[in-house]
Amino acid sequence: MKSNFIYIILFFIIFGIHFVLFRAFVKCCEPVFIRYYLFLMILFFLVITIMSIFKKLYPNYLGFAFMGLVMLKLALMFLVMNKLKLSQVPNYKIHFILPYLCLLMLVTLYSINLIQKNEKNQ
Repeated sequence: MKSNFIYIILFFIIFGIHFVLFRAFVKCCEPVFIRYYLFLMILFFLVITIMSIFKKLYPNYLGFAFMGLVMLKLALMFLVMNKLKLSQVPNYKIHFILPYLCLLMLVTLYSINLIQKNEKNQ
């Protein structure tokens, strides 16, 4: 539970830093930015929750669960990208791929942590 809290705090730190930089340099489209981060937050919490459930139910298949969730997350991003109207933001590829990659890194580190804990318990 403690490690979950750390990753959630890191998520909000990344959001805060990016939001301050976004407001300083872009100065438009804040509702799009907020909707994007809400969507990323839902995906982030979904992945962490499912990985925690998989650790309890199927601890030997955590790697497969991680790969499947990353593929699902990417597919959902492509499906929702037009509905979020990300292309309205100038240089949207830079502003929206970097947070996605940072959160992918957090999820990867979380998954590695779960897999290592699982190997120590066996």
